Amino acid sequence: MIKSQQKNVNEELPQLKTENNPLVSMYFKDFFDKNSKTLIMGILNITPDSFYDGDKYINTDLTEKFKQLNMCDIIDIGAESSKPRSLPINEIDERQRINQVFKYINNSNQYYSIDTYKPKIAEHCLKNGFNMINDIKGGDNEDMLKLSSTYNVPIILMHMQGNPTTMQDNPKYIDIIDNLKYFFEKRVSLALKNGVNLKNIIIDPGIGFGKTVEQNDKIIKNISKFKYIGVPILVGLSRKSFLTYNSNMPIDRLESSIAVAAIAINNGADIIRVHDIEKSIEVFSIIDRMIKS
Repeated sequence: MIKSQQKNVNEELPQLKTENNPLVSMYFKDFFDKNSKTLIMGILNITPDSFYDGDKYINTDLTEKFKQLNMCDIIDIGAESSKPRSLPINEIDERQRINQVFKYINNSNQYYSIDTYKPKIAEHCLKNGFNMINDIKGGDNEDMLKLSSTYNVPIILMHMQGNPTTMQDNPKYIDIIDNLKYFFEKRVSLALKNGVNLKNIIIDPGIGFGKTVEQNDKIIKNISKFKYIGVPILVGLSRKSFLTYNSNMPIDRLESSIAVAAIAINNGADIIRVHDIEKSIEVFSIIDRMIKS
């Protein structure tokens, strides 16, 4: 296990809305251990071009959507698509999209995760009720790590080969599992050097982010091999293309998403990122009863 540098969670947190975020007074790992179940991260894409629900939730009333999202342990909100071949957007556009959700962030027992790799966007959200960072570039920009430390919020370090525009252009690894181990060891160590407590780190192997179908399969089968790092493991596989059967589309991949998520949980995944909240709650609760009791 990688050892953490300790920090007093009761230190003053600059400009963070702590009155709406009591969870910042504890480390994420303590929250996770207290729940002793598979945590569910619900997805909200405020984008016109996400691969499954693009243009569905942008510039619209989100009251009903948040009623559903509030059933989750974590709500992951992103304003820039990271699907294969997607192009980056500027900070002004990303900020304008994300601003529309601030009025819905009012659940004091909820983790609100900002899905971004831009430090300025992350800090803007932390100042407006968010209390988690989901960085698809895995702390490549150390300013993201510094934000996690300064605001005492959890950070998700995801692995991606390349960038969304090019990541699926013939991805190659000598050994995908060894590569991921090396990546996580380096990034977790870098996070610790930047003052992030180990208990506030989550790792994500980045299913579909610069991986072939076979490489994604191998990751799912070998999730337990990342347990030695000593942090919760997040897996995001919902409706992704590696689950394609007979050329079906994302809308047809509910069953395969739930089934492979079950395999991931059995193999050691701690958090599952999902589009289909109610079905996930139903199935994962039964899985937890069988393998975690």
